[in-house]
Amino acid sequence: MSPALPPNEQKRMEALRKLNILDTSPEERFDRISRLAAQLFSCEFATVSLIDSTRQWFKSKVNLDVDETSRDIAFCAHAILEADALIVQDTHKDKRFSSNPLVVEDPYIRFYAGIKLMVDGQAVGTICVFDTTPRTFSAQQLTSLKDLGSLVELELERTDLSVMSQEVDTKHQELVESQKLLRVRSAILEKVVNTEPLSFVLDDIVAAVEKEYKNQLCSILLLDGTQLRLGAAPSLPGFYNDLIDGVEIGLGQGACGTAAFLNERVITDDLTTHSYWASWRYAAKQANLGACWSQPICGADGKVLGTFAIYHKEAGVPSDEDITRIEYFAHVASIAIERERADEIIWRQANYDSLTGLANRHLMEDNLSHALSSADRLSTKVAVMFLDLDHFKDINDTMGHGVGDELLVQCARRIERCVRQNDNVARLGGDEFVIIINNLHDVKNVERVTHDLLSSLSKPLTIENEVIHTSASIGITLYPDDAQDVSSLLKNADQAMFRVKASGRNSYEFYTESMREAAVKRLGLLNDLRYATQNDEFFIEYQPIVALDSGDIHKGEALIRWNHPKRGLIRPDDFIPLAEESGLIIEISNWVFSQVCDDINRWREAYCKDLQLSINTSASHYFSSEPNIMEWMTALLETNTPSSALLIEITESLLMDADEKVSQKLFQFRQAGVSIALDDFGTGFSSISYLKKFPTDYIKIDRSFVNSMTEVSNDKILCEAIIVMAKKLGIQVVAEGIETSEQLNILKNMGCEYGQGYYFSKPVSKSQFESILMNQSEEKSLSA
Repeated sequence: MSPALPPNEQKRMEALRKLNILDTSPEERFDRISRLAAQLFSCEFATVSLIDSTRQWFKSKVNLDVDETSRDIAFCAHAILEADALIVQDTHKDKRFSSNPLVVEDPYIRFYAGIKLMVDGQAVGTICVFDTTPRTFSAQQLTSLKDLGSLVELELERTDLSVMSQEVDTKHQELVESQKLLRVRSAILEKVVNTEPLSFVLDDIVAAVEKEYKNQLCSILLLDGTQLRLGAAPSLPGFYNDLIDGVEIGLGQGACGTAAFLNERVITDDLTTHSYWASWRYAAKQANLGACWSQPICGADGKVLGTFAIYHKEAGVPSDEDITRIEYFAHVASIAIERERADEIIWRQANYDSLTGLANRHLMEDNLSHALSSADRLSTKVAVMFLDLDHFKDINDTMGHGVGDELLVQCARRIERCVRQNDNVARLGGDEFVIIINNLHDVKNVERVTHDLLSSLSKPLTIENEVIHTSASIGITLYPDDAQDVSSLLKNADQAMFRVKASGRNSYEFYTESMREAAVKRLGLLNDLRYATQNDEFFIEYQPIVALDSGDIHKGEALIRWNHPKRGLIRPDDFIPLAEESGLIIEISNWVFSQVCDDINRWREAYCKDLQLSINTSASHYFSSEPNIMEWMTALLETNTPSSALLIEITESLLMDADEKVSQKLFQFRQAGVSIALDDFGTGFSSISYLKKFPTDYIKIDRSFVNSMTEVSNDKILCEAIIVMAKKLGIQVVAEGIETSEQLNILKNMGCEYGQGYYFSKPVSKSQFESILMNQSEEKSLSA
């Protein structure tokens, strides 16, 4: 849909033409803001766009090959019409853009966020980010985008400076000594462009004005909250500067305090009689000051940044050229002040986490490097803590990202309160924090800080009227004891933190050499895992699943094994988590699926026509964007494998984290005729609502309930409750871990349909499982 024209299109185009910026060469001052936008919001594309009469032209761009597009298809032409911002989370779901050439063709825009750029009150263009995948855009991110927009507007204002100066020079040519203005302006703007410190630039502005215009003394005051602080006043007496430094703005607070308060020029013609100077009359007399004219220094948004004042020794009012001079140099000062603040914003956004205000990874690594150097000089130690909040993902997913963000902010404040002012706290992303304890003399102090952290973070938080409980896992490493460089220290602390996670969370652990050895072993195992499939190192064992009422075997569970050429047989618990973390689980599962399909077809034809084999699936199958599930369905058709011969096992944790994508894939299995079993039932946070919401054919009671079950045990009561509930829901039950005849009889009497465990058979090779099926088939033939 083509965008409408703004009602003020003519004025808007006049403001754009006045900039004289269209079709100019790229400039680093705009390019670095675009790069920062793309990096800050993790988007592939970012632009500074100007909307001409028939086109959209890019003054700056990231990852785009074109310099302009037609205005008719420009997202930014829509954005300049918005009161606040244009956020399109998914273009495919927005009728305005779903058929837009920029959506259906290169660059295939799915997400867009843009805000308009204002010059002289007119929207001349936008700063925007966009990407090829849909996403949400938080209020915090929108604030950051607006900050970047302010930086672009500042640069556009700088572009307009020469035009404005020409207009001022022309308008007051007969009254203003233009060569003096140009001389001062050129010198000052050169310093601004070269990013000299603000204090130097302000001193130079005042000194240059006083040099060119005799008998005038100048001051620049900077607004800090509700006070004016001294920026530059080199020629005014020291006692006088001390007196006005920190003056509160308000009516009657001298010329400068009043000008800043009213945001308008204030002329005080006689300091000995003017009411605004009642509190400073004596000081002004001591400083030999007779008159003061003060102009507010304003930013591009019109907000007061400070004041520019000219003092005369004699009482009097300013001439037209004096007023022009005040306005002009107040504007020059505003450019210098805003440039300094823009640089501060860019530096802060590049070095601090926008959500919590903590240092980010870049600044943290820099701080850690300085901490190590300081420790070397002082012969002290440095402790590096890697802190990870426990179960944050569960809280974030169940209660929403708004609650999750507020939780991170409150936890960040608690962490800061547990450390000294000279220590450093950083957020790396997600729920990961790093704490640097500097100049450490006694390791016991680290343990004290750690105990404070664990205690503070375990206290409940109230967010949006919800009481939230959390805790933390902390890994600690020491310099120079454990490592000598930043990268190694961070790795060590991370490994120690993961050891805490594996041991139950809500605790801390110091790094040890054995952790490094375990990490090296783990990395080696991961590298070997990448080649295990192509080297035919995997094989499958099957464990029979027995019908408890008849003793027949019509089902079996496929279990993958890894026969490493050097390490021997490796337990699934040791390599499956690695496969899931690395993404190799999809490839491995596809191999298992292919093997099981071959076995099903062969054994159903030869021994057991209703044989059903189960495959354990990883959460990666359901959260992954890869269409492997549909590939499985296609493979079933191509190999003539009945879908009813396949049973997919899922875990309770998958259902806890399930979103629409997971539900859709589970229903695809069910619609294709594949059965679904809920594995290890009872070990997680089980809920009957899961059984109602998701398609489930079987419940597998976890072996931990069966192993210790007796006629008088609580486990028996729990198992019976599960079986009764399942029957009511029309779900069949498989009991895992049956090892004794007593357990078997109890389960049979409770009406459990199926069982598996060492009482019947341990997992066996393909040939052994085939023999079991063959023997059963022969026995049935003889009995028939």
